[in-house]
Amino acid sequence: MDDKLKQRLIGALVLIIAAVVFLPMLLSGQDETVRVEVEVPEAPVMDETEIRTAAPIEMPEPEPVPDIPPPGEIVENPEQPVTSPAQVETKPVPEPPEPEVAAPAIAEGSWVVQLGSFSGAANAEALRDTLVSQGYNAYTLSARVDGSDITRVFVGPLIDRAGATKLRDELAKRHGMQGLVTAYDVGTGKR
Repeated sequence: MDDKLKQRLIGALVLIIAAVVFLPMLLSGQDETVRVEVEVPEAPVMDETEIRTAAPIEMPEPEPVPDIPPPGEIVENPEQPVTSPAQVETKPVPEPPEPEVAAPAIAEGSWVVQLGSFSGAANAEALRDTLVSQGYNAYTLSARVDGSDITRVFVGPLIDRAGATKLRDELAKRHGMQGLVTAYDVGTGKR
């Protein structure tokens, strides 16, 4: 069969199917518009009475807090007479026995952010001191790499990698330093 003949037969078939489907709809004569009636309730009546404001609550005056003396100042104790530092007999205070302390419990899989490796320990310690003053748990570790001494600056450890990644991004915003998230070795403090 010729391709043109096939196309003509398919076109005629499509027209016949369209006429069978749509012609009864057109000739039915029914009005397709439907009238919808909606009952609207009456508008609510607003209460016209004036709203009274609440009376202010009177709070008692707070009790004054005693001043905290600066460190090294002698504080008066009403149970003991005040003495001058010259009259105070100094007694050696025995040191309490040191309790056995286990290594800090750090979960396996802890993470740190390495912020840099410095050939000069002073530069690394300056960065560490800056980070510590801003509240970060920063520390340095020295190592020997290819015959040269380097000092690395770390911040952490953190329990999970997501927390370390978040810390790395925060440090990048605050200091412009791109850190590296690495695993933390509990025994040495190294990665």
